[in-house]
Amino acid sequence: MISINIHSEPFRRDGNISAEGASKLLGRPSLSPLELLLRETLQNSWDASIGEKNAVPSFKIRVRNLNETEKLKFQSFFSELPPDEANESVNKGLKRFFNKPNQIVLEICDFGTRGLGGPFSASESLSDLESNDFVNFVKNIGSPRDIQLGGGTYGFGKSSLFKMSKCNTVLIETLTRNKNKTQNRMIGYALGSEFNYKGKRFTGRHWWGTKSESLEEPNSVDPLIDDSAKIYAKEMGLMTRLNSSRTGTSLIILDPNLEDLEDLEDNNDENQLAIERPEENDLLCKKLMIRIQEILLWHAWPKFTPNEDENVPMKCTISIFGNTKNLPDPRYISPFNLLTTSLNKARKKEDEIFSQRPKKLLGYVGVQKFSYESEADPRFRKLLGEESLIPDKLSHFALLRPAELVVKYISRTLEEGQPQWGGVFICNNDSEIEQSFARSEPPSHDDWNPQSLENNYQRTYVNQALTKIKEKIKILSGINSIENQEENDSLFEGDSLAKLAGDIGRSLIGKGFGGSDGSKERTQSSGSSKPKISRLTKPIALGTKLVDEKLIADFYMQLSTKKDNMVDINLKSFVKTDDGKEFFAPNGKSPKITKVLVNNKEEFLEEDKLTFKQDSDNSDIRVSVEIPDYVAVYLNAELLNNE
Repeated sequence: MISINIHSEPFRRDGNISAEGASKLLGRPSLSPLELLLRETLQNSWDASIGEKNAVPSFKIRVRNLNETEKLKFQSFFSELPPDEANESVNKGLKRFFNKPNQIVLEICDFGTRGLGGPFSASESLSDLESNDFVNFVKNIGSPRDIQLGGGTYGFGKSSLFKMSKCNTVLIETLTRNKNKTQNRMIGYALGSEFNYKGKRFTGRHWWGTKSESLEEPNSVDPLIDDSAKIYAKEMGLMTRLNSSRTGTSLIILDPNLEDLEDLEDNNDENQLAIERPEENDLLCKKLMIRIQEILLWHAWPKFTPNEDENVPMKCTISIFGNTKNLPDPRYISPFNLLTTSLNKARKKEDEIFSQRPKKLLGYVGVQKFSYESEADPRFRKLLGEESLIPDKLSHFALLRPAELVVKYISRTLEEGQPQWGGVFICNNDSEIEQSFARSEPPSHDDWNPQSLENNYQRTYVNQALTKIKEKIKILSGINSIENQEENDSLFEGDSLAKLAGDIGRSLIGKGFGGSDGSKERTQSSGSSKPKISRLTKPIALGTKLVDEKLIADFYMQLSTKKDNMVDINLKSFVKTDDGKEFFAPNGKSPKITKVLVNNKEEFLEEDKLTFKQDSDNSDIRVSVEIPDYVAVYLNAELLNNE
C-alpha cells in the first residue's frame, strides 16, 4: 500500500515567498489564461527537447472526464488536505471538485523530451552533467534558464498552470533519465493562500508525495518513483510511459477553468445534461477543439511549419472528450500561409538586419504579400466569431527568437483595397544578440522592451531591430519613407489627395532632395492669372502594390507652370538608409523607375530625364518605382527648366 502525504510549506525564519506572491510573478499579461498556459507549456516542452537526430518532440493536449475508478484514485492521492481551520483555498477547491457530478481534467503532455530529472532536494548539489529540472520546476521559483537559445528565461510561466485550476492544483508525472537509468516520478503541487495553523505561518504552497527520508527537512515529501508512480498513473488513466522512448512530462490540471465550460455552469437549469455529460455536447466539444487549435497556431505556428527538408520541428495532437485530431499544417490555412512563406524566407537568411553602431547582425527577415481578397480560414471564425484570435485580414509582423516561438506581433490596420501581408523577424542566434532579446522580455515572454535593459549595447540592438522592422511594416502597408514621414502618414488619415498635394506643394518648395524650384522669379503684367514661378512639389509616397510578383512604390507630384511650356524633370530613385541614401539595396539591386504618368498619359524617361509639353497650368505626375529587397525608397525630382 502506497502512503501519500501532504507537506504544507511553513515560512522559514529568514522568510520565503508565499504562494500568492509566486502566482503573481507573471504580472498581468495581455493573454487569456488558456493562451498563457498553452504558450508557456509548449515553450517549456520545446526547451526540454532531447535534440537527438530524427527525434521529433510531440505535444499532446487532452480534456477528459474521470471515470469512477479514476476519480477514486485521484481522491486517494489527494486525500490529505490543508487543515479546515486554515480556511485555505486549496482545501475548499479540492472538496468542491470531488463533489461535482463529473470531474474534468486538462492534461498537457510531451514525449521525446528529457522529463524532469535531477535531485529531489533544492539544497542538494549537482553532479557533472546532471540537470536540475525537477527542483526548478517543482520546488524553486525564478531560477534562471540553462538552455542555450531556449524559449523560456526565468521559469515564472509555470504559475499559469495554477491559474487555470479552480482548485489551484496540478498533478505532475514524468519519465526521465536519472543516473543513466530511466525513472518514473509523480508528485502533486498546489499554490493556495497563506494561513496560520497551531501558532505557525504557512506560505500556501503544498506538495503531495511519499514521506521524505531527509534529516534536514523530515516533514517534506518526495515524488513517487518507478512502480509506485506507474501504478497510480495507470489507474488514474494517464497517458502511458512504459518504455524509455516515452520520456517527457505530463501536467494534469484539476478542475480546469475553461471558459466554454464556465458558460454551461452559468446556466445550471437549462444545461444540466450538458454539465453532467459535456462530452455529449457537440458544439462545446467543437468550440474547445477549435479554441485550442487556434491558440497553438497563433502563438506557435513556426513549430508546426516543416523545414526545407519537410521535417516538422514538433508534432501536436488534441483530444476533447475522446475526439482526437492532429493540429492542421499551418501552410494550408489562411492567413497562416502568409506567415509560413515569410518564415521560410527568413530561415534562408537572405534579408539581414544590422545595427549601425556597433555594427552587428541583428537577425533575418522574410515578408510576403497576397491578394487582399483572401479571407481567414472559416473553421475558426465560424465557431468563435469575433472572439477568434485570428484576424480576417492579415497585416502582421511576427517577432521570433531562434527557438521560433512567437514573442509578439506588430500589426498595422489595412486600408480598404490594400493587399494582405505577413512578415517574420528571427533574431540572430549569436549569444550576445539572442540574450539581448531574451532579457528584454517580461516573465510572460510576450514582448520586447528595450527600456528594461541596463546594458547600453543590448538596449541598442533591440531598439534598432524594432525600428527597422517598423520601417518595413510601413513599406508593406503602402507607406514609404520620405523626408518628413508625418506628411506621408497624413495621407492615410482622410485628407484628400488634391488637398494634400496643394498643402505640401505650398509648403515644401525649394531645392534639395525630393523636389526643387527650377526657375527664377518672373515678372508678369498686372491682372495676369499665370503663375509667376514654376513649382514642382516634393514626391509623396502613395503606397505599394504587387505587379507580376514585383513590389512597386507609387509617388505623386504636382507641377504648376505656364501652359504649352516644354518641361524637363530629372527623376532618380534611391534606397533609404540610416546614413542617408544609397543607389543599391543590400542584395546589390537598385530601385528602378518603371512607369511615369503625366495627367494619366504615359511618358518615357531618357537617361533619368522626363521631357514633355505642359498642356495646362497644372499637371499631375505619378511615378512607379520597383523596390528591391523590401527596402524604403526615396524619389528625387528636380525641375531643370521650362520654356
